[in-house]
Amino acid sequence: MDAELRQLRLDHPHPEPLMALGQQLRRRYSSEQAIWLLQQLEMYWDAQRLQAFRQPLELHFEAQALQMGSRWPLAERRALELAQRYPGLWLLEIGGGIGGDSLELARTRAFRTVEQEDLRRRYLEHNLKTGGFGEVEVRGGDGLTQAKGAQVLYADPARRNAKGRQWHDLAPNPADLWNLGLPCCLKLSPGLDESQLPPGCDLDYVSHQGVCKEATVWMPGSGQVRAFLHGQDAWLVAERRQPPPLGPLEPGMWLHEPDPAAIRAQVWEPRQGWRVDERLALLATPAGLASQWTQAFEVLEIADADRKNLIRLQKKYDFQPLEIKKRGFDVEPEELRKKLPRGRGGGAGVLYLTRVGGRHRAVICRRV
Repeated sequence: MDAELRQLRLDHPHPEPLMALGQQLRRRYSSEQAIWLLQQLEMYWDAQRLQAFRQPLELHFEAQALQMGSRWPLAERRALELAQRYPGLWLLEIGGGIGGDSLELARTRAFRTVEQEDLRRRYLEHNLKTGGFGEVEVRGGDGLTQAKGAQVLYADPARRNAKGRQWHDLAPNPADLWNLGLPCCLKLSPGLDESQLPPGCDLDYVSHQGVCKEATVWMPGSGQVRAFLHGQDAWLVAERRQPPPLGPLEPGMWLHEPDPAAIRAQVWEPRQGWRVDERLALLATPAGLASQWTQAFEVLEIADADRKNLIRLQKKYDFQPLEIKKRGFDVEPEELRKKLPRGRGGGAGVLYLTRVGGRHRAVICRRV
């Protein structure tokens, strides 16, 4: 069915209603084949949207592995750094999935990959072969038992359940990998507890499509913590530094909301900025100081955040559309929106509910 799947994707490259298409496929194929083709087509659309693979046209996908796997720009960056940190060392990948990392690793070195689940392993073999990397050895079973002879490890530990990537729910357990004593790179959740990491490791928080997608742990390391932000043509990189001092937020200044990876890594960009509250990562700068690490907002007014005052402010500025954002503020933006008057002619504006100098405040602003 590979040729049929490829043609189906070429004929339907963008998302569309599936019901009519499903009826057409059932007239040509068995019910089981039609369902598989539709599922693969829909996951192909997802793969394109997510930038999950460099060349997804002929690949086979499994739903959970597609959602949880690496995005190819992140996998490419990691594969290149693995080659730079550990040149010439024989690598074992534990948890190959359907090939999100394997396809990029194969561009830089020979290696072996292990995947326990049968369906994912079959798809992994297919995807490597389709990508021109059929020489990569793919094995089943427990990767921890197959580390003999490996000189460096890469692993993306999988969830054991749907409750989230808790440390004790990961397979394999990161501690078991570190205990092997080999140089290694682990892709973990950005919500990890840094206190559980081995002393001296390096830690990268990586952002893609506006989301902090992962934390990459490198052993051995020098203890550095970095943020990576994927741009159109290159990666931005910044290192952790001490928090800047506290300062005022006043009309005419710019309020900066950092990228999620910058928050996790505590890189505090732009460097000319100061914190507006000791519990938040929001920064203020004089007008005109833009940064690729932040979204910037021109501050128009700062006021009390009670409902009566918010209604007054919306009547005054008449924003339409009105964007409601919050940081350190217990409110549901969409519920609040229902209680505010609808604007008409004030143009686009932002109601930013946050803490300023330890107080809950309403910051009226416009996006820069």
